[in-house]
Amino acid sequence: MSAQRTAEQVSLIGTELVRRTEQLGAVVASAIRDEVDFYRDAEVVSQDQLVESCTDNVRFIFGGLAGPQTFDTTPAALTGESRAQSRVPLHVVMSAYRIGSHHIWQALLDIVEAHGDIAQQALLTVTERIWEAQDVYTEAMTSGYRRRATQQAVADEAERAALTEALFSGTASANHGPWEIADLLGLPTRGPYVVVAARTPELGKHALPGIVDILRSADIYSAWRLLPELQIGIVHVPSLAAHASLIATLRRMSSHGVGVSPQFDALAEIGTALRYARIAVTGSNASEPVVEFEDSVLGIAAVTAPDVNLRLADAVLGGLAGVADIDLLRQTFRVWVGHRGSIPEAAAALFCHPNTVRHRLRRIEECTGRSINVPLELAELCLAFEIDSRLR
Repeated sequence: MSAQRTAEQVSLIGTELVRRTEQLGAVVASAIRDEVDFYRDAEVVSQDQLVESCTDNVRFIFGGLAGPQTFDTTPAALTGESRAQSRVPLHVVMSAYRIGSHHIWQALLDIVEAHGDIAQQALLTVTERIWEAQDVYTEAMTSGYRRRATQQAVADEAERAALTEALFSGTASANHGPWEIADLLGLPTRGPYVVVAARTPELGKHALPGIVDILRSADIYSAWRLLPELQIGIVHVPSLAAHASLIATLRRMSSHGVGVSPQFDALAEIGTALRYARIAVTGSNASEPVVEFEDSVLGIAAVTAPDVNLRLADAVLGGLAGVADIDLLRQTFRVWVGHRGSIPEAAAALFCHPNTVRHRLRRIEECTGRSINVPLELAELCLAFEIDSRLR
């Protein structure tokens, strides 16, 4: 077949397809509404909007039959942005496109069948141009969709950050009290809750990346705010299992220390809970990466007022300064305390004889002037060694 004859048949097919544009757009819209659950059940895209979008898509693709050209992809980009704005999932939009492609192909076959003399070369040429236009349109649509979806994600994150900040700071308005803010954040409006404070690895970097989704997968709801040196969050813990799951998750994810407040029920208590979580995180270390406020009274007391506590520790332990085996004495005291004052258990843990433990404890008593048998003096020693461990 001559090139001229092929061009004539391509033009014929193009004319027939263009003539069917409005009708085909309506048919495609109807098929999408019937076959795609989201479009059938959701009201985010009206029937008129769907018909208009489908018709524009068909018109764009049929416009490609004129041959190689530079396409104006503005309508495709606008469709993608509109669907993202309406929060239609991208896979749903692509399902609609596949339905549209099927009907366009069927319309082409109908025309070829109606004109029995259409040559294979003409059909191949038309098919190539249609798919080229479809590819260009789809690429422009997905680019527009992702661009708007990214903008929305940033805006949503900024809005959540502002709402979370208002919740933590106690800032409220006539229309947004603590319960309304919690509801907007997707949090249950009744406790129990805990507040979490996690040290960031770097200035402005998330300490617990993806924590919202990770907890949500365990049916735990939370809201978070990134501060320069801390990532703070309020977490709903409706059961002991939920609380245990939260702590286990924090232990897995923590690399720079996490503090957890005591449980509380009223959102009005969130400011106090945040203070407790901030205090608790200062008590965290490599061996105890997650500190719950009520779990480490000594640890929290040790770090609450660092300057004052360091002076206190020096006053109690000053006599140990310069002792050659001070590290061994520190270790012995901590192991002995950790084993509830049992000398045999401490000796087993230290791989030494019980008399060795007794000797080391007596040396601590002699150097500090405090007896482990006097409750008040023992309390001072315990606190001083805890301060020494956490703040030096």
